[in-house]
Amino acid sequence: MVVKGIGVDIVEIARLKRAIEKYPRLQSRLFTSREQEYCLSKARAHLHFAVRFAAKEAALKALGTGFRGVRWTDLEVRRDSLGRPLLYLDGGAALMAREKGISDVLISLSFSGGNAIASAIALGGS
Repeated sequence: MVVKGIGVDIVEIARLKRAIEKYPRLQSRLFTSREQEYCLSKARAHLHFAVRFAAKEAALKALGTGFRGVRWTDLEVRRDSLGRPLLYLDGGAALMAREKGISDVLISLSFSGGNAIASAIALGGS
């Protein structure tokens, strides 16, 4: 595997929380139903929404695509059985990854204080 791109993003948790509270439809535009279910099952859902938003931004940077032909819900953050975050690509994001020879995007998520941060590494063949 070869590193095809890297990305990092930081999000002010309170800012995203306010945006979702002010524009309730934003939640379903940014997050899949599976992500919403996971985040809303947590006592402090806004932390989990913010770190997922950061992960999507970081992944788009790693893919080197921006938002051309990609919807927010084309990227979905899930967890494996051990809790490790995984990024699933669908739709336009999956198509762009294939076109760039990217087979996987590894992500790392964290939040501390008032910020959520995520990093992403896009991997593919030579």
